[in-house]
Amino acid sequence: MTAISPFSEAKSYTPRETQELRGVQMVALFSTPAAEYEAARSAAALFDRSDRGLLVLTGDDRRTWLHNLLTNSVTTLEEGTGNYAFAANVQGRILFDLNTLCLPEALWLDLDQLAMAVAAAHFDRHLFTEDVRIENASGQYARLGCSGRGAADLARGLGVNNLSALPALGHVPLQEGTRLVRHDFTGVPGFELIVPRGQAAAWWDSLAQLGARPTGYRTLDLLRIEAGIPWLGCDLDGQVLPPETGQMERAVSHRKGCYLGQEIIERMRTRGVLARRLVQLRTAEGKGLTLPAPLVRDDLEVGRITSLVPHPTKPYWPGLGYLKTSVTGYAEITAGHPPRAVTITST
Repeated sequence: MTAISPFSEAKSYTPRETQELRGVQMVALFSTPAAEYEAARSAAALFDRSDRGLLVLTGDDRRTWLHNLLTNSVTTLEEGTGNYAFAANVQGRILFDLNTLCLPEALWLDLDQLAMAVAAAHFDRHLFTEDVRIENASGQYARLGCSGRGAADLARGLGVNNLSALPALGHVPLQEGTRLVRHDFTGVPGFELIVPRGQAAAWWDSLAQLGARPTGYRTLDLLRIEAGIPWLGCDLDGQVLPPETGQMERAVSHRKGCYLGQEIIERMRTRGVLARRLVQLRTAEGKGLTLPAPLVRDDLEVGRITSLVPHPTKPYWPGLGYLKTSVTGYAEITAGHPPRAVTITST
């Protein structure tokens, strides 16, 4: 059964086009793709983040227990800070990614809704006698995000005057159980609000009145692709991936000691063994390509496209994918039938 967005009752929540996503009826577009994209680049965009779920960990052992299950450090987190990490299995394969937020009496785990069932099963499998309690709090809270040049001004309107000084995933409490999290989820300065579900519509309208432009999920997908941010379900698909650069590199700590899957991941890193790497790419025409789409050169598969969307203001389709590290040079790479040229724009 498809759920309704907790923001749907807001006066300024007026969809032009909707889609079912992660079991929720989400807004694909509020206006036109070009108008949304330009507003997101020049002002402040307001996003429904009902695609995200929330697990709350309490109990005296929560920090040390979780520390042993993630690729990033948990025991060193201070109150009001957070970090990005992977959960891997014993073979070093990524099961899901998540943001860990450290609160005074709890850890909040911010995950893609796609990962909620997998995460619950994974954590339960590795919980023995530790004093840890895990609660799915997704139904208690709603999530909305703001990004763009005007995000800092919006934060000031909420009483947070130092958004730019907050570290990545730093967070502060606001009134009535709401928490503001510094999160550059589109690759530019931004924040998310985790709000009590009953206050969702009021918060949405308040941000819209402060100047945030309601923006659909389709534009969010484009913005994160342009920023090179991989998403679970398309770009993160259970592969063994030692850290590379950017967001993936920040997800793994090499100083924290043992964690589940560490032996494989560290062995690949120290030996320089990386079968493939995440790349940004583009093609003049992506219509008709079924993802994941093989990347081909000289009749040999050299990688695959995992994300691809049409650009609303430029004559190409930007995307993300993986390219074998053995590939040297990026000329004459194609995808699809009939073959269409693919340009690798960033590695």
